[in-house]
Amino acid sequence: MKRIVSNIVYCMLSFLFSIVLVSWIAIPTLDQYSRFHHMIARFQYTESVLILFVWLAIWLFVLQWQIGKISTIYLYLFYSVYLFLLFTVLFTKAKNYHSLSLDPFDIFVWNKKNIMEAILNVIYFIPLGAVYAMKANKMEFVIISLLTILGIETIQYVFYVGTFAVSDIYLNFIGCIIGYSAFKILSKQFRVV
Repeated sequence: MKRIVSNIVYCMLSFLFSIVLVSWIAIPTLDQYSRFHHMIARFQYTESVLILFVWLAIWLFVLQWQIGKISTIYLYLFYSVYLFLLFTVLFTKAKNYHSLSLDPFDIFVWNKKNIMEAILNVIYFIPLGAVYAMKANKMEFVIISLLTILGIETIQYVFYVGTFAVSDIYLNFIGCIIGYSAFKILSKQFRVV
């Protein structure tokens, strides 16, 4: 009985977290880009589908963590959707947009848009840091993470789909570090099957 109650509580907490993340942070931030606004507007259930994905991803992770095993199939499904969403966010928000920002402190302009974008830039890369933690040691993790982030920023600039921003590099790297650290801590409590 106690386990059923705790699963219901985890389910509700996961759902609330997904609403906060998607409805209060992700959608309002992404909606400021006209291309995303049109993409989101094309499908009236975009927000609901994103909430559902985040909710299920978190809740299923918690359920697996409780039994001490994480399914490889869960990881395949989660990372398939995650990588698609990451690609969409990173490479489709702007058409013919080409900018360079070498100011490492540009995120410290304290307005709602900058704060939300900074938070999302960290959150986007937490799962990537976790996947790198599965096989990479600390030095390999640093090299792979930084090369991936530099590659993404360069692609955005070279192909006119975004801004090469120094602040994005360290925000994305912070996200990778959080994911790497979380995986290392949590992997002591469960095994991948």
